[in-house]
Amino acid sequence: MRWNYRVIWLVGFVLFSALGSPAKSLESTASTHPSVIQDTTPSENPETAHHPRHIVKVWLTTHKGRTFRVIQLPRCEHMEAVVAYNQNGETKEEAKERLGGVAVCTGAFHSPQSMALADFYQSEGAILSGAKTGRWFFAILEDGQMDLSGDYGLFKGAPGVTALALGQRLAPVLHRDGFSTRFMNRVTDRMALAMSHDYVFIVQGKSDIWRLADFIQKTLPVHTALNCDGGHVVRGRAPIHIVFRWKK
Repeated sequence: MRWNYRVIWLVGFVLFSALGSPAKSLESTASTHPSVIQDTTPSENPETAHHPRHIVKVWLTTHKGRTFRVIQLPRCEHMEAVVAYNQNGETKEEAKERLGGVAVCTGAFHSPQSMALADFYQSEGAILSGAKTGRWFFAILEDGQMDLSGDYGLFKGAPGVTALALGQRLAPVLHRDGFSTRFMNRVTDRMALAMSHDYVFIVQGKSDIWRLADFIQKTLPVHTALNCDGGHVVRGRAPIHIVFRWKK
């Protein structure tokens, strides 16, 4: 009889331990791998349910032996882009300070001696410099929305649209756009502008075109990216820069 009691007690103890173990295991896993906290601010309008957070993020990272500096900006109606055009030329920092920006990107092709524009630029529908190469461009629509496009028929001469030709497309497919292999292989200061549905990314680093494109395609959640002018523009003066700032 005593043996039966011992068996029953032992079976009960084993069942109790088995039921208690999963809870303890889950608690341990949660503390070791904390969950990602997302911005779940409620919204009455379904269209703004996934509004990007108003935070400017900056970080350094290494890819294939090159270090890249990335700036992430929210792509929403509260962030605006302004094309800073100064015929005498200015540095990125000067353009950013003059327009009260939070980030700045290099601009269009030009002569480093005369500062004359060498490719497409239109300001609010007025074409100030014609398209020479047909490269992809950065566009600011009349309502402030931003886009990276190669559709000149849609944007060229459109009322209220500001557009600026940049470099070759880096994502989703790398296009040489007439550049020589020597230029593509050259390691120099470079900048790129990339966009996703919710964010704008400015990428800067001393690199060749191939590694810059590979970094953007493999590490950033973007659907389109363009190479911007490099070298003398990144560290020198230029007539045009793209300045991003909070809308007042």
